[in-house]
Amino acid sequence: MSGIRSTLALRNCKPGPFSGWRFLLGILVAGSLCAPWALRAGPVAVIQPAFYHQPSQQPIGNSTKTVIAYYDLGPEGLTPCPATDEQGAHARAVAAQDTARQLAATLRPEVVRNAKGVLSALEFHSPNVALSSVLLLPETWNRYSEALGPDCLAAVPNRETLLLFPRLGGNLRSFSVEVLTRYRNHPYPGSTELLEWRDGALRSVHDFTADFVE
Repeated sequence: MSGIRSTLALRNCKPGPFSGWRFLLGILVAGSLCAPWALRAGPVAVIQPAFYHQPSQQPIGNSTKTVIAYYDLGPEGLTPCPATDEQGAHARAVAAQDTARQLAATLRPEVVRNAKGVLSALEFHSPNVALSSVLLLPETWNRYSEALGPDCLAAVPNRETLLLFPRLGGNLRSFSVEVLTRYRNHPYPGSTELLEWRDGALRSVHDFTADFVE
């Protein structure tokens, strides 16, 4: 991705009472990011294309292309979760959120700046398949508000990459080629859409493929 990069300093994140401990925890467990299966076994949520037609997938608001799918994570890899009733789906979602919080505590983004030095995105990388599930945590959308401003936006081009953008003042179209390239060239694509958190749920607000339609 074009732009000037640096690691996000802790002062650029919205601080909390345990921010120092979270930072220390991130250092102590950073090695776990090298292992895709370092998370404990159990349900995980993954943002992925709807064309996988997984039984447990749930639609994202205002989208026909992107869904949230649930898998069982174990030593042998991922197993798609079967469809279940409302109670079972709720329990699975809660367990997946717990896993997402475990992963979120280890993440530290890179800052992407434009040629003028203005922050244009935060970029996260992890081989953990649950990376995109951190977008299902309300606190994710607040944690970086000091750096990005309120109501930031997100893109998940593949399972290993997550981008957060400021809603105001950014040139999101400049990321279109990069998002689409990462989506198309990865064995496990995520979404070509730009996402927001609205009323407690993910919602699509734009499809980057539309930037190339005449």
